[in-house]
Amino acid sequence: MSPRAGRHLTSRVRARGWLLTTAPLHVGGLGHDPSDPLPIALDGQGRPYVPGTTLAGVLRHWMDGAQPGTLDGLWGSAEEKGHASRVVVADGLVTTEPRLDEHALPAAPLDVAALEFRPSVGIDRVTGAAAPEFLYGRAVIPAGHYVRLEIDVESNEEADLDEARMDALLTALRAGKVRVGAATGRGLGAVRLLDDPFEMVVDRFDSPEGLPAVLRDDPARRRGAEPSRRTDPALPPARQVLDIRVEWRPLAPVMVRAGAGGLFADTLPLTTRVDRRHVTLVLPGGSIKGALRGHAEFVERTAREGGPPAPSAPPGASPADYSAAFRAQLDQLPAVRALFGAARDGRERGAGALRAEECAALVTVPDELWDAAIGGEPDESDSVRDRLEDLGMARSDHVSLDRWTGGAADGRLFTVLEPHAVGWEPIRLSVDLTRLGSGSDVALALLLVTLRDLAEGRIPLGASANRGFGDIEVTEVVLTGPPWARPVTLPQALNSPEVSSVGRAWTDYLAQEVS
Repeated sequence: MSPRAGRHLTSRVRARGWLLTTAPLHVGGLGHDPSDPLPIALDGQGRPYVPGTTLAGVLRHWMDGAQPGTLDGLWGSAEEKGHASRVVVADGLVTTEPRLDEHALPAAPLDVAALEFRPSVGIDRVTGAAAPEFLYGRAVIPAGHYVRLEIDVESNEEADLDEARMDALLTALRAGKVRVGAATGRGLGAVRLLDDPFEMVVDRFDSPEGLPAVLRDDPARRRGAEPSRRTDPALPPARQVLDIRVEWRPLAPVMVRAGAGGLFADTLPLTTRVDRRHVTLVLPGGSIKGALRGHAEFVERTAREGGPPAPSAPPGASPADYSAAFRAQLDQLPAVRALFGAARDGRERGAGALRAEECAALVTVPDELWDAAIGGEPDESDSVRDRLEDLGMARSDHVSLDRWTGGAADGRLFTVLEPHAVGWEPIRLSVDLTRLGSGSDVALALLLVTLRDLAEGRIPLGASANRGFGDIEVTEVVLTGPPWARPVTLPQALNSPEVSSVGRAWTDYLAQEVS
């Protein structure tokens, strides 16, 4: 008799549910014009979706924890004598509601017209202006939408262990510990598994009762959302993460510019969706991370007494030369590179260990009001302005003066909708200490000095920081995680015994030459 073909299968764990996007989400798709924003992945019918390969990759990354490759027996291996994954992850369609139609397919796909835009720009460290070839943007799926999640785990002799691992994974998804998509270090990709609607089915094929139960669709096969806890999942150690919460309030208008003007203002603050009927102002994680990185570079260069970075490129150089020189600026300082990330063509490619979440304002603006502010009728202007002022935003006029005549320069009168009385949620940062490895003390020292300067008002946030915007007052900084055994405030951390080794590592690091 010939050997049995296919993979031996004794049981199957099947989970079906919905991931709620709690932050904007970007999974890259195919673009046709390099001048367009980075596009979202679309399926064959032109609907935003998250490919199963993307979902499988981030789920595997979480389960691997601090020891990648430990679970090759579950997730598969590409080695010469490897094998396919026993985990099957379906594509996840993005929807506006967590609901299925009569064919058990997602019933309310998201329209691409509802996508948002996130701008990004690199600031040249010498000129202070936008670096050539570093102005770009990406389309994102707004928060408050849903991604269909369908996972199957096919088991043989490890059925109980696989079920326990599925429980652990689903628990992490419910806690929001798994990020999906690109730019997660900029606060994108936060999702959370809903408890309802959710279905988990455990099928057994190794007993006379198991297969008939599958054919009858026996309700006893279904499990609730609560994990069974019957078996230790035997997962690798989790990654060590330091969480940071910064309580603050603005002393001046704080905003990031939107890409277009409006009815009565040339410049509007960037917004993001809160729910299906309201938006709010937002500081993207990339903007916060960029402000912290720029100051961290200043700190390290000052500590090294090395002066400012070399000019980005000689006069008359091509944009490509300027771009290459700017990337070289970003790659000069190892501690900054480890904490904030390396340039794409740097010597040590890789994402930074620091993550900055998007920071939303505490005010909510109805869609109809914001639509009127962007493109309403002129006769509605006064009414719209009054309603926005009630929410803490007022129009301010700005003008450039002609240095010869002393009058207004031609074409230099512009207006800004300024959030002068808007509160904000805390800034949330996290540092993956596992990613930093042996260099964690050096990076942590640089981060602590940067946070100290943020707390002392030395780091403005958002746009127009040289024009009176962006000043903030920090009321509290709380750090939770290694190397501290309990949550500590920033002053407590700076005076704790744990910081002594951090200081020694920083001193030794500064004594090293940096090319």
